[in-house]
Parts: sequence; C-alpha cells; structure tokens
Amino acid sequence: MKLYFAIVFSLTTLFAVAQDTTINTNTNLIPKPIFFGGGIVLGGGAGNFQLGLNPEIVQSYNEYIDLGAAMNLYYATFKSTSLVTLENYKSTNTQFGLGAFARLWPLKQFFIQVQPEYNWTFSSANNYTKGTSGSSNVSAPSLLTGIGYGNRSEHGFSYFSIMFDLINAQQSPYRMGQTSPQPIFRAGFGFPIHFSRK
Repeated sequence: MKLYFAIVFSLTTLFAVAQDTTINTNTNLIPKPIFFGGGIVLGGGAGNFQLGLNPEIVQSYNEYIDLGAAMNLYYATFKSTSLVTLENYKSTNTQFGLGAFARLWPLKQFFIQVQPEYNWTFSSANNYTKGTSGSSNVSAPSLLTGIGYGNRSEHGFSYFSIMFDLINAQQSPYRMGQTSPQPIFRAGFGFPIHFSRK
C-alpha cells in the first residue's frame, strides 16, 4: 500500500512540475535573415557592348515584408556608321544609381515592389570622321513600382519582376530617348549572409 501511494505521489508531483514548465518560443530571439544578391545584364553585338550590375542587400522581416538597398551600375558603348553621311560614330554611356526598396508578398510567390532611387548618367560621343566630340552629365530621381514572381526561403531567393518609373523624368535612364514610359524587366537571385556567433 505504501508503495502504491509513493508511486501516485511521484506521478502527481511530476505532472505538477510539467505544468509549470514553459518553453520560450520568442521569435524576437531569432535573427532576421539577411541576403546578398542581385542581377546582371550582359549583351553585345556588331559594334556595341553593354554590362549592367544590380547588387542588392535584403533583410526579410517576416513572410510578408522584405526591405533592402540596391545599386545600379551600367556601362554601354556603341559604334555606328551613318548610312547617309558615312561618318563613323562612337558613344559611351555610364550610369550609377542608389536606391532602397520594399517587397510586399501578399501571396507566397508573388510580390509588389516599390523602389525609390536616384541615378546619375555620364555620356560621351565622338565623331571620328570629323574629329569632334562632346559629353554630358545628367541626374534624375525615379520611383520604380511593379510586380514580380519569386521564391524565397532561409537558403536564398530568386525573382523576376516588371516595373515602371512613375516619375518618368526626362533625364532618367529609364526615359532617355523614349517618348513614353518603358517597362523595366529585372531578374536576380541571392544567398544568405551568415554571421559568426560569439
């Protein structure tokens, strides 16, 4: 009988202790993942070459919101010959831009992106036949807004997006030489940055 009461008392005590035990699942203690990535543009042909980089750093705050910073680096050179005057031309175009963005994920694989940025454009042109040249430097703000499709997890991300510049400034690199707003297609991927734990 004493053994029976000892077993019941032990089980009751263990049950009571188990009820007082709490598991700390505070999500604030889990570091928010940070990713580094972006996209690249590479092209060329007869007399022309272009290279563009769009590096970005992204922090994912939850399943609905990513915030990040982006940079635009673009270089292009074009050589041509006028069919009318037979004069030889060469032009170069260098762009540099900085911006920040928010990606909102209302659905698991679809996002809305808003990206304010500022771009500087440095252009030069040479007429080799006449021996003349000229250059210009311009800058303009942009507000890129659009939608995209992508995948993201703790292991990285990839995406494809289409955006428009809502400001559409005359000297914006997205407007130059165009009479109406043009779609901006971008694709990229990224990998997590792992910080060593002390």
